[in-house]
Amino acid sequence: MTKLLVLGGRFAGLTAAYTAKRLLGDKIDVTLINNTPYAAFRPGMPHVSIGVFKAEDLLVDLGTALPAKGIKFKQGTVTKIDAKKNRVEYDDPSGHKQTEDYDYLVVGFGAKLGIEHIKGWHEYGNSVCEPDYATALHEKLEKFQGGNIAIGSGIFYQGTLTPRGTYPKNWAAPADSACEGPVFEMSLMIPAYLKKRGILDKTHITIFSPGEEILTDISKESRGVVKSLYSSQGFDMVWNFKLAEVRKDEIVSEDGKTIKADIAIILPPYEHNDAVTNSTPDLFDDGGFIPTDAHMRSIKYDNIYACGDANQLTVPKLGYLAVQTSRIAMQDLANRLGVPTKVEEYHPEVVCIADNPLEGFAIAVNDTTFYGGTKGLAVPSPTNHMKKELFTKYFMWTNGDMALDKYLASW
Repeated sequence: MTKLLVLGGRFAGLTAAYTAKRLLGDKIDVTLINNTPYAAFRPGMPHVSIGVFKAEDLLVDLGTALPAKGIKFKQGTVTKIDAKKNRVEYDDPSGHKQTEDYDYLVVGFGAKLGIEHIKGWHEYGNSVCEPDYATALHEKLEKFQGGNIAIGSGIFYQGTLTPRGTYPKNWAAPADSACEGPVFEMSLMIPAYLKKRGILDKTHITIFSPGEEILTDISKESRGVVKSLYSSQGFDMVWNFKLAEVRKDEIVSEDGKTIKADIAIILPPYEHNDAVTNSTPDLFDDGGFIPTDAHMRSIKYDNIYACGDANQLTVPKLGYLAVQTSRIAMQDLANRLGVPTKVEEYHPEVVCIADNPLEGFAIAVNDTTFYGGTKGLAVPSPTNHMKKELFTKYFMWTNGDMALDKYLASW
């Protein structure tokens, strides 16, 4: 039986594993390796930080969910991909080194939060990108009595996209930040949270970005609306701020600029997964991401697929693109293994919902201008808040099986 090994238990890895098993059934032996025993619904972590959810309510138990669909699960941290020998090395939870061979491989373990690039992170850094970070931030916000809050993102260590995959050039471009959606969402949630606690008038908020302005992956018109919103609320806006250090009451840029911050809420720098530096060198580009063709096959090793954040072409690093790339990859694999399957065309779009649950509305973004398109929608409404709630329930109900995502994304 053909063996498929999937690395990562986030949107990309889960979608690849579930889709492969659904399309190929007994023709495929699927094993998924993830560094934690759970898959977290990361779009819900901002909600954890303001007390709407607890982190444990948004975790899928992989040891139960995957075997129920005929998929094997192994917990471990991948340390090396040997593309020439079709083998992956990983450390199991006890620290012992293990190996797993494969016929086909899906690299879906995503990017890494490069917190080591920020001096003072462990003492003063805060984020909503992982369950433990979101929980710790909630505890800090509950004790906050007013002062200065800064919300922004770190640098995207993307490389130069060299060598570039065999796909249209406008699908991937250099970006200052890997994804500023969480920054935008927190800029909606935090004022509502502070207002609920009666300390909004005691707090000054600054929004910062390493780019020329925030949200450079959406249209200029939508960015203008966002900046007008910030101005109307009295926020300071600081652009070209490349974060280097977090201190007790301020953050510092690479060129020495400072922003007052008793609490700094940061999308940390993104960079390649640690396993990259030990792996077959020509599998990755100069930034540590995998160049592929339009079906997500590596341009060097055609039995390796890269999906989600690990792929060079997914810019920005969005859950929507992770699911789309994984679905396409497994449709391609099904055809290669003798199961005729329509392979969707990859259409990159910025699709996300920035929620404000405490005030019952959300802003739905659907934008193609980063890729040369003309669509630039940013629509606030109570209905979009309901969509975010339903999407969360859908993910948890299906244990992360995003089979209907292509329909829900346009709903």
